[in-house]
Amino acid sequence: MQVFRRGVQNVCKVGKCRAVIALSLTIPFIGMVGAAEHSLLIAVDGLRGDGIENAVTPNFDKLIQGSWAEGYQGAFAFYAQTMKDAAPNSGPNHVGIMTGVTASKSGVTGNSDVHTGRYDQFPHYQTLLERHSSKLNTAYLVTWSTDMQITNHADLKVDSNDAGNVANTIAIINGTYQSKDWPRGTSADSIFLFLDDVDGAGHACCFTASDTGYVDEIADVDAQIGRILDAIKARPNFANEHWQIVVTSDHGGRGSSHGIHAADNYTIPFLVVSKSAKQGYLTGVPNNYDAAPTVLAHHGVSIPTNMDGVVRGGSVQQKAPDAIETDLITYLPFEGDFHDKSGNHLHAHVGGGSPEVNSGGKFGRFVSINGEKEFLTLGNPSELDFAHARDFTLMTWYRVNGDQHGDPVIVGNKNWDSGSNRGTLLLANEGNGDDVGINIASTSADRKDIDPIDYTFNGWWLLVATFDRDGSATLYAGSPTGELNIISGSIEDVGDISTSLDWNIGQDGTGRYKYNLKADLDDFAVWGRALSIDEVRTLYNGGAGTEINSILGNPSARYLTAESNVIAGQDYSVIITTAVNGQTCGLEWDATLRSRERNAKWDCAGRADPLTLKVTKVESSGGTQRVSGYLVAQGGKGAFEWDADMVSNERNAKFDEGTGGDYLTFTLSNSANASKISVIANDQECGLEWDADLLGGERNAKFDCRPRYDRFTIQLID
Repeated sequence: MQVFRRGVQNVCKVGKCRAVIALSLTIPFIGMVGAAEHSLLIAVDGLRGDGIENAVTPNFDKLIQGSWAEGYQGAFAFYAQTMKDAAPNSGPNHVGIMTGVTASKSGVTGNSDVHTGRYDQFPHYQTLLERHSSKLNTAYLVTWSTDMQITNHADLKVDSNDAGNVANTIAIINGTYQSKDWPRGTSADSIFLFLDDVDGAGHACCFTASDTGYVDEIADVDAQIGRILDAIKARPNFANEHWQIVVTSDHGGRGSSHGIHAADNYTIPFLVVSKSAKQGYLTGVPNNYDAAPTVLAHHGVSIPTNMDGVVRGGSVQQKAPDAIETDLITYLPFEGDFHDKSGNHLHAHVGGGSPEVNSGGKFGRFVSINGEKEFLTLGNPSELDFAHARDFTLMTWYRVNGDQHGDPVIVGNKNWDSGSNRGTLLLANEGNGDDVGINIASTSADRKDIDPIDYTFNGWWLLVATFDRDGSATLYAGSPTGELNIISGSIEDVGDISTSLDWNIGQDGTGRYKYNLKADLDDFAVWGRALSIDEVRTLYNGGAGTEINSILGNPSARYLTAESNVIAGQDYSVIITTAVNGQTCGLEWDATLRSRERNAKWDCAGRADPLTLKVTKVESSGGTQRVSGYLVAQGGKGAFEWDADMVSNERNAKFDEGTGGDYLTFTLSNSANASKISVIANDQECGLEWDADLLGGERNAKFDCRPRYDRFTIQLID
C-alpha cells in the first residue's frame, strides 16, 4: 500500500506553478514503488478481438508474449468486451476508455453527444492524474476531432492524423517535441494515443479477417506501434523506468459497419504490459473501460469508487495442461462408425434417419447429415452435465454446400423452441443461412447469444466453442483459407445449464426441432474444460488441421507421399481430392454414361468416388517418389483416360468402361497435399488439372498438355 498525507505544497511543471492539496489516501497499488512510472494508453479504433490473430503483428506479439523488453510481461485478452449500455460505436466507448465508466453514467450514448458528457462527475483519467500530482506531464493525442470534446486537463492536447500523431508520440518520447504547451526536453509521464486508420479500413470494405485491406491496416498499425516501442527502449534511462502499455479498442464490426448489439461488434482486445503485470491471458471478462483504472493504479492514484472499470493485469488464467487431450470426454472421428475413440466409451448412436459415413473427410472419413430428420445422439450421460460451474468445450470440423434451412443445431442439449430454455447449443445459421453462433441459458434472465461468424461453402471449417463459466464463452471458426475468426461474450451470470434432454448432433435436445442440420462433420470432440487459444491454434494448424487421432496415438488417415511404401504389382484403394479456392473438390465419375464413357469431374461439395490404383512401377529419387500404373473407378464405372481430342492444349479426362485405362504417373512429394498426376498423350506430357469454371458445384477434370499440373491429395481407404 502507498499512503499520501494531507498537506499543501507548491509544485511547478512545464512552466507553471500552483498550489495542490494532497489528500490522505490509502491506495491499492500494482505499480513499483520508487520506480519512474510512465504509461502509454493506445486506443485502436475498430480493432476486433481477432484482428491481431490474423494480421502480421510482430510488435503486438512481443508485447503479448512478454518478450518486448527484459522484465516486462503481458496480460492479454482477445475476448474483451465493449460496454453494453450503448451501441458499440466510438463516442460512448471512447469516453468509457478515458473515464472508466459506461454510458449510463457518462451520459454519452452516441457520437453526437460526446460534448455533453458528465466529465465533472466522471473525469478523464489524465485529469485525475493532474489532480493527483501537477508534476506529472500528460499528453493527449487523438485523430478523431470529436475526442477533443471530452474534457481533459492534460498538459498537451493534439488533434492530427494517425501518421502525424505517431510521429508526435515518438518525438515526445525522444524529448524532441516542442510547442507552446510542451517545452522541448519535457519527459512525458502519461501518453494517450488514439489511432483511427483500422476503423477506416473496416468501413472501406469489411471488419473481417478475410479482408486484405483491414488485415493489412492492422499490420501497418503494428509497425507504427513498433516504432513507438523502439523509441521507449532507446530512452537513456529506460532501464530505471517502469513503463505500462495498455492497448484496447472501441468496437469490432460486421461487414462495413458497426453499432450492432452482437458479439462480433462487442469483442475487442485488451492488453496490459508492465513489469508488474502477470504473463498470460486475463481472467474474467475485461472491458475497454478497465483502461482508465488500470493506468491510474500504475501511477499510484486512487481509483474512484464510482468507476465501473477495474484494474487489470494482476490476475491471469491458469496455464493449459501440457497434454491437449486432458479432460477429453468423447471423441468421434467417424472412421466407419460412431464410436468414441477417447477411451471413455461415450459412443454416439443414430437418433434419427440413416447418417452416412463417407470417404473424403477432413481426416479420413466423415459423417453426412442430410437435413431430413437425421441426427446422432450422445444421450444424457453424467459426463456431459456441466451444471453451474463446470467449464467445457465443443468442437467439430464442419462443411456445407449451401445455406442452411432455418436455424438448425450442430450440437446441443436444449429445447430450441426458445433460446431462453435451459441448456447449450452450437448453431448453424444463427443469422442468414451461413452463420454460426452459440446459445446458452439457465433461465430467460441469463440467456446469452454469441454470434455471428459467417462461413463459406464447400470447405472444411474448424468450429470450437469454449465455455469459461466465470468468464466468457468464445466461438472460434477457422476458415479453409487460414483465418481464425473469434467472437466472445460474458457468461459469468449464467447459472445451472443441466437439462434432462439428450446431447444431440444435428438436432436440438428433443430430437424434434423443425429444422434439421444439413452438413458434413468430422473429428467431433467434447472436453470438460475450456481449451485455450493456443490449443485451438494447434487443432486448426493454419487450416491444415491436426487430427485428434494423431494426438491420441490412434491410427489416423493414411496418404500417399514420397515416404509411403508403395509396392509395384499391388492395388491400392484411394480417393483423390484437391483444394480449390478454399473448397475441397473430389475426383468423381459422372452419372451420365455415353458410349460406355463417363466424364471425370471434381465435385466441390467434397464428395469423392472410391478408386483403385493399380501400381506397375515405382521409382524414388531427390525426395520424390514416382508411382506409375492405372486408375480404375470401383463398382465397374470405368478406367481413367485422356480424351483423343485436344482443344487449346487441353484434353478432357474420362472414365471408360471398355478399356483398362491410360498409363498414369503419380509424382508424390513429402507433403500429402502436393501430389501431381500426369500422362503421356501422343508423345506429349499432360498434367491433371481442375477446370476454372464451377458449374453446379462441379469442375471438369482435364489434362493440360503444356504441361501444367494442379496439386492433389491421395488418401488411402480401407
